[in-house]
Amino acid sequence: MAASTSRAFAAPTRIAPARTSTSRARRRPASVSASASAVSTAWMALERSVAGTDKGLTCTDAQRAAIEDAILRLEALNPTAAPSDSLALEGVWEVTYSNAPPPSNGSLGPFKGTAYQEINLADGTYVNRLTVPPNDWLGARLRADWTRVDDTLWLVTFRDVTVSVLGFDLFTKKFTDVTRVWEHSFVSETRRVVRAARTMEGLRREDARGRAAVAGDDDDCVFTMRRVGAG
Repeated sequence: MAASTSRAFAAPTRIAPARTSTSRARRRPASVSASASAVSTAWMALERSVAGTDKGLTCTDAQRAAIEDAILRLEALNPTAAPSDSLALEGVWEVTYSNAPPPSNGSLGPFKGTAYQEINLADGTYVNRLTVPPNDWLGARLRADWTRVDDTLWLVTFRDVTVSVLGFDLFTKKFTDVTRVWEHSFVSETRRVVRAARTMEGLRREDARGRAAVAGDDDDCVFTMRRVGAG
């Protein structure tokens, strides 16, 4: 177990800080005044497309493409003008779908669990948690902080990751200068969509749209989340 988990959390490639300029027009809230019913309808359509995929762990290519289309329709209804600064980010979120590689997609080795993200705006930190049933016997937590880049982007910095078994910490791995670029493409009081990549260039290339991202590549990953707890 120790060997497999340490490989799963091997330090990602170090990158230079993200550049804020890009040749592609950045997505902006297309309908800040979008009705709550339109947003709800788009989210329900996304949930229907994700159903039966184990939150993205067992997707076919056709399902992955359909989910990406549903996410794009939801993003077009983003109700928040400056998502990077939104107080709605505070709290605990459950990942409902991702095309990311393990362990970010909710799996750790052969074990499947539930991934959560807890954001603390006051401290400028967040914790990603993975819990594996029954009784959360296996878990992992990644601690990180962020720097605001613009209205939609954060540059996040990984601090350390800890794997635990039966409530006891098995090991902790510290990171040095390991960063990711996050784009908050949809933020509401109860739902979120985040796109993430190793670099700004990777985020803008959009190579992993509609397919599973490849571990170690500069792929853009997508995460959909629902609120499960207050800050």
